[in-house]
Amino acid sequence: MARPVVHSAPVIPKLLSEAERTALVDGLLEVYSEIFAGGTRDYIANGLVSPKSELTTILVHRNAEGRIVGYFAIHFFERRFRGAPITVVRSSVGMLRAYRGRNSNIAWALRVLLEQRLAHPRRPFYGMGSMVHPSSYLQVARYVDMFWPAPDEPVPPDVLELIVTLADELGMKRIDPERPLVRAGSMPTRQTEAERDYWQRSDKPAARFFVAMNPTYGEGSGLVTLFPITFSMLLGLGSRIARDRTKLLVDGALVRTRRLPLADRLFRPVVRRHLRAVPLFGALDDRGLARVVELSRLVTLPAGKTLFREGDEGDDLYVLHRGAVTVLSGLAGSEAMIDQLGAGALFGEIAVLAGGRRKATVRTVIPTTLVRIPGERLREAMHTATLGDAIWEVFAGRIFDDHLRADARYQALGRRGRLDWIQRAPHVVLEPGAEVSTTGVAFVVVLRGSVQVESGTGVRVSEAPNVIEIDASTRIRVISEARVVLVPPR
Repeated sequence: MARPVVHSAPVIPKLLSEAERTALVDGLLEVYSEIFAGGTRDYIANGLVSPKSELTTILVHRNAEGRIVGYFAIHFFERRFRGAPITVVRSSVGMLRAYRGRNSNIAWALRVLLEQRLAHPRRPFYGMGSMVHPSSYLQVARYVDMFWPAPDEPVPPDVLELIVTLADELGMKRIDPERPLVRAGSMPTRQTEAERDYWQRSDKPAARFFVAMNPTYGEGSGLVTLFPITFSMLLGLGSRIARDRTKLLVDGALVRTRRLPLADRLFRPVVRRHLRAVPLFGALDDRGLARVVELSRLVTLPAGKTLFREGDEGDDLYVLHRGAVTVLSGLAGSEAMIDQLGAGALFGEIAVLAGGRRKATVRTVIPTTLVRIPGERLREAMHTATLGDAIWEVFAGRIFDDHLRADARYQALGRRGRLDWIQRAPHVVLEPGAEVSTTGVAFVVVLRGSVQVESGTGVRVSEAPNVIEIDASTRIRVISEARVVLVPPR
């Protein structure tokens, strides 16, 4: 699970001694450099800790060793627009990946904003940020009712004038005259290829809008976003926070209720509804879906919860109904992200279909609802061609993508290109003793069973799951019944 933040406390840099400010800058720079590319001490000192603001306050998160592992900075700037005073609120957020999911940023920010609004009840307040990542824009879309720019809504001319004027005054550099709301950001967020792909194919309208408006966000450009901070907005934000927390408690209580006698029968309609909403299972007839539902379980987890670790035993497949999970490889403390999955995705299929231990660690990114399907029941249901073929295709794509990602020859192809490549390839089930035809084949992906591979380097046995690169000398013979994918040259 996510590592614990054991101490969170706000600091006002102007009230610190010179030595305390220096220590704060050092700690924040260390965190910032792990999250963003190109962080500098000058930016942390003058842009984060001591900007030319009327008030800056920073919520600092520390771990058990006292190291800073995250922060939420809020800056208040006094400006004038059309002759009237206004307050512009800007913020900066950063949290090391291992500590994400369990902090009180939103609740603390709400208190700070309420205090300042009460101190200046008649002055207009505006929240403003240069959003350099889709996740930041999604937070605004989730918690704020009125903001600009927004999906499917043109920015009113007077609001556009306000955003552009403030962005210019606050030193946000223009990078394209045709896109006045896209400005040079601070630093690009460090993200893997899997994370970039996740946002490109996100099913969330706000994420798709952000990527369309700011396609160069990966290079550090930001989408300037503005929203009015009114008392009604703050009350609405508070109610959303309370509702989210209540929902987590209710979901947890519902999951615990399933342990009671006869509870499974009561929850089957809930599980069926979740599965029916997933395209993979939506094509099943009622009888086929009922077989899957019968032994499935609903699982609700908080953010930062590790579902299973690389090397664990396991024979369950999971369907992600709501939320997001990250897929990690490597030992704890040095994990590398290899994928991020959203609603409708399934995972855990490698242990179910090929046997063996878990090949990766899976951890929730945000509060997440899953449907857990026991491997034995899933294998029975996979006799239905529609479901079986779909799951094998997902499995093949994941194995092939993992293999080629580690090969420098194919890194420029990108994840989408690798998946498109294998989706053109036929699946073949072969009996023991059969020869695998390698004519016109670049790779053979072994999804189930074992094969003997003879090539110029000798003879070896390949167990599923595995990817075999083919050359003119390669011969493959099936040892135990095997399911293979014959991948043609590009």
